[in-house]
Amino acid sequence: MSIRCLVVTPEQTEIDQEVDYLTLPMFDGELGIANNRSPVIGRLGYGTLKLRRGQEVQRYFVDGGFAQVEDNVVSVLTQRALPVEELQASEAEAALAEALEMKASNSQEMTLREQAILRARGMVRVAH
Repeated sequence: MSIRCLVVTPEQTEIDQEVDYLTLPMFDGELGIANNRSPVIGRLGYGTLKLRRGQEVQRYFVDGGFAQVEDNVVSVLTQRALPVEELQASEAEAALAEALEMKASNSQEMTLREQAILRARGMVRVAH
């Protein structure tokens, strides 16, 4: 038995494949998904989505969003799913430096700054 993994961004379906096991980067830690997992809906963090089929493992940087697990189907809605090998550590570090320098004079700007920092830290962690 396998698990169907669907990863959808605003632009397109990035991933639609059968896997044996996967790990989601939830907002509060990693969540492993095996066959016949109980249904769950959760908020994604910024981190690595790992897909395993046999001995092959694929890794993607996931840019937040939501995930639903039901009937051996994992649906991921995210802003971006980028293969880890396409991430550049130098670009991730530059994004973090830029996020840390963002000025925030109201609550909306503070929220945007915090999201940018979390995203950039996730990218740095995945890129290394």
